[in-house]
Amino acid sequence: MSQIGHDFSPTRRSYSQTIPLTLLAPPSVSPETDSPHKLPPERRYFNISVLWIFYYDWLILALYRLRVRHEVVTVASIGSGLAAAYTIVHARTMSGFLLAALLVHAKDLFDACDGALARLTGTGHRLGRFMDTIGDGVVFTAWIAAGAYRGVAAGMSLPVTLSFGVAAWLSLFLQCSYFNYHQLHYVRRSGASLTSRLNERAEIDSGIVAVLARIYDLWFGWQDRMIARFDGWQRQRSGLPRDPLHPANDAWFDHRNLMVANSALCFGTHAFVLIVCLVAGSPFGFLPVVVVGMNLYWFTIILMRLFTFRRGLVVSVA
Repeated sequence: MSQIGHDFSPTRRSYSQTIPLTLLAPPSVSPETDSPHKLPPERRYFNISVLWIFYYDWLILALYRLRVRHEVVTVASIGSGLAAAYTIVHARTMSGFLLAALLVHAKDLFDACDGALARLTGTGHRLGRFMDTIGDGVVFTAWIAAGAYRGVAAGMSLPVTLSFGVAAWLSLFLQCSYFNYHQLHYVRRSGASLTSRLNERAEIDSGIVAVLARIYDLWFGWQDRMIARFDGWQRQRSGLPRDPLHPANDAWFDHRNLMVANSALCFGTHAFVLIVCLVAGSPFGFLPVVVVGMNLYWFTIILMRLFTFRRGLVVSVA
């Protein structure tokens, strides 16, 4: 689930719904006709979570010029994330925590680049989409488990540590699902085509892609459906239809300032919070910050959205 909601314009090439036969072939693109962005310029918004990887555009360009496949970048993202979890568990000195922080940053950086490379080269596919999202799920689960382990190792009681671990896991993925739900509707309103779907169950996949789609549905599907129902309740409380596709809800999903606020809920911010905790020498601190701090921030965004639409303060940006 790449955090780059920087909002990127659609590539001019169509996405393949199956694994390309030329999976290992070098990319062939024209910078004049292809773009790494999901959205056209007039629909882009500022993504808070790229502040700490401000130079990722340069890395995308370097990877593109080196003809590196986006699948390789996805594997590098997952690998560096798991290496960070291992380092957190085994770190015994401050230098170990700093190494873990660098690996977390590397994972965040690679995660920002794989989707952009896929769009730039026109080689995106459903396999890569599920590799990215499921890989993110595995990595962040490993980070939370590593943080909980360090809490127990520091002398915290097991019940308290497990409680924070479970609460952090639920909070982190629901926060990101909320961002992703609004991001997908914002992209939909822009007419862009993505490998992610609002309803993944509606897709007909086969082979390994079908297996990964099933894993995705078991892991993330319930979160997506919970957020969809919750957002429908919010719209109803604001006097709007529950159906997200109803034209009366266009302004609900087009509010650019709220999209900027939402962008801090995606995985890039969680990675940055973990880095700060590691630099401070407190990997367990990542858990309460996610549970308390980021949930308070999320609750504030929810209140902002309700206030904005119930008071009729919204201005459509369509």
